Amino acid sequence: MNFLYKLRRAPEFTIVMVGGVLNLFWEFAHSSLYTDGNHDFWYIVWTRLHCTVGDVMILLSVFYLTSLVFRSRYWWKTSSKLASILFVLLGFGYTVWSEWYNTKIAKTWEYSDAMPTLLEIGVSPLLQWTLLPPIVLFQLKQNLQRRKV
Repeated sequence: MNFLYKLRRAPEFTIVMVGGVLNLFWEFAHSSLYTDGNHDFWYIVWTRLHCTVGDVMILLSVFYLTSLVFRSRYWWKTSSKLASILFVLLGFGYTVWSEWYNTKIAKTWEYSDAMPTLLEIGVSPLLQWTLLPPIVLFQLKQNLQRRKV
């Protein structure tokens, strides 16, 4: 019981749970913007789950990089906006590189004609990594305040 209590209080738990749910929703919501939408149902489910796991790994990676820079896993507790900006920018920067690399070099996926692009990068993943990380941070802070009450 003590282990589960400590696990739920760890910032990584909120990142995985909240980030996982938000990214899973986003991955399914923008499916029509990729060309693999004509595959069968289970292929779509598998690939969107796979992408969600990748999204959570990115969130955790940029969380730990930000933690290294600010020398604390609890950098999100402070009012310093610089740490939050770094967290979002690291995820956004990785997304720009990943989208470029996977669509242009590795050709792991491709956009459908419905995907709006900015400098040949899909707008949907750019919005995903602009909007969702701040929501995750907000939820981290909300959880902290609930515990103090």
